[in-house]
Amino acid sequence: MEPTILIDLIIIILAGTALGCIARMLRQPLIVSYLIAGLVIGPFGLNLILNRADIPLFAELGVALMLFAVGIETDIARLLKMKGIVVLGTLLQVFLTAGIVFAIMNYSGLALMESVYLGFILAFSSTVLVVKILTQENQLSTLHGRLIVGFALMQDVIAVLMLPLLANPAMIAHAGALANFALSIFSLFALAYLLNRLVLPRVLGYFSGQPELFYLLIISECFMFIGLSVLFDFSIAVGAFIGGLSLSSLPYNIEAVSKIRGVRDFFSTIFFVSIGMQVSLAFGAFPIALFLLMLGAVYILNPLVFYLIGIAGGYGGRTAFIVGLALAEASEFSFVLASQGLRLGQISQPVYGTALLVIAISLLTTPYLMQNSDAIYNRLEKIADALFPPHKRAFLGRKMRHLENLPEKKAMHRHSILVGAGIFGGSLLELLKSKGTLIVVDHNPHVVTELIKKGYNAIYGGPENEDVWDKVALEEARLLIITIPVVDKAAKLVKKARKLNPKMTVFGRAHYYGGALRLYESGADFVCMPHVIGANYFTRCVAEFLETGKLEEVTHLHEEYMGFLKEKAAEEKKYFGG
Repeated sequence: MEPTILIDLIIIILAGTALGCIARMLRQPLIVSYLIAGLVIGPFGLNLILNRADIPLFAELGVALMLFAVGIETDIARLLKMKGIVVLGTLLQVFLTAGIVFAIMNYSGLALMESVYLGFILAFSSTVLVVKILTQENQLSTLHGRLIVGFALMQDVIAVLMLPLLANPAMIAHAGALANFALSIFSLFALAYLLNRLVLPRVLGYFSGQPELFYLLIISECFMFIGLSVLFDFSIAVGAFIGGLSLSSLPYNIEAVSKIRGVRDFFSTIFFVSIGMQVSLAFGAFPIALFLLMLGAVYILNPLVFYLIGIAGGYGGRTAFIVGLALAEASEFSFVLASQGLRLGQISQPVYGTALLVIAISLLTTPYLMQNSDAIYNRLEKIADALFPPHKRAFLGRKMRHLENLPEKKAMHRHSILVGAGIFGGSLLELLKSKGTLIVVDHNPHVVTELIKKGYNAIYGGPENEDVWDKVALEEARLLIITIPVVDKAAKLVKKARKLNPKMTVFGRAHYYGGALRLYESGADFVCMPHVIGANYFTRCVAEFLETGKLEEVTHLHEEYMGFLKEKAAEEKKYFGG
């Protein structure tokens, strides 16, 4: 490695780390800090990078490792089960967006191939980013979370197929070349399937107790498929994603992702910083017009298409809007497509630079759009109400009907409301139901469905959904119990409850001391910290054993407790797929 490349890498990592620390202190998303770090050290900023020619290689490797992890976590079977909305909806979205963008760009005077590229660059959304944000916000199990991830993963599958076709579009009209492409792609998927079924379960199972070899096997799997993709003249991102699929559905997939997290994060940091480094605002008049058109496709066209797909599918305005807003950004594959087009001379440097700026801006804004999607929808809800009268809204939200079972309005007085019926909240169900009218609010559709089957009053929703609190008559309740782990949302709900009903008793739950303090300051009457209570009880049990040398008091309910754990573990697996 040349000294200049090493120095460049040192600068990139140090800049990413420094800005990342600042972002964390300011409670800002890390990806924002990485993109800003690239701007600071790039030619638009301090121009510290000596040899930028080799950085795209590291960035592409970062994309490949990120998509390898995405492939590991992709459940193809689950995607196919959602074929009505996810598979067909994504196919419609990708080719509708690509077609509209192509027509506009080509009509505006852009070359044919550049217009095609831009259509697909703007049609894909970032799986890595949305999954990371949904995980941080504890929303992966929500209905909109499942739809967002499903759409994004299906886009990745389509992108894998489109990359080689765009690299050699002449093959579409050449039967032999098209057959060779189909055979190559089929071979990679077939190899992934055979390894998944016949080889990897045995090999990984044998070496699962040897962390170093297990790690090397996972990394080797990634680079083997990267090598095969190079052999077939595909982008390395294609091979990495398919290689990840070979590990999906195995019992070792979670461990596999955790093993590669360090190297993946290292190269993904380089990827996001490199995007910032390559951004330039020195455009002429036409690229500025192009820039505005591309921004319109990302922020207006894509969300609108997803919104229409969502409401046509019967998921209601709120869910459809949140899904559309979450997918209003470009993808890792967008970067790969743009890089491929530039490398092959299919798109020009100004178009590439403009595309990169749009990718960077959309990635910068996505965390903020997703975090505030409910608030944005609440402000725009009146417009949606005007567009869709009540009888039409009922039809457009038909898939939500089975996620709502509420008592009559007259029964909703001095009732109890439980927000979050997971492991912690679920333990309160029988007690609360035996003491009067109980309404459960949960953001996991499977949990709500099962509760309704068991005869509970339950509704799907979260703390930000104003409609839910109107339906459950929050102002008439005597008891509100909030067990969700996201303190920000819980605190806002406590404040809302206190404003509507000052006499209501509010119980909360927190993981950290600061969170408990915030809930108390928001108006909660009692906040439980399960790990503190558990630690105190555990300490007492250990102390009793050390003093008496006996375990009777600790273990006399062992058999009953084991039965309880098995029952709850089965429910947990059923609800959360874990």
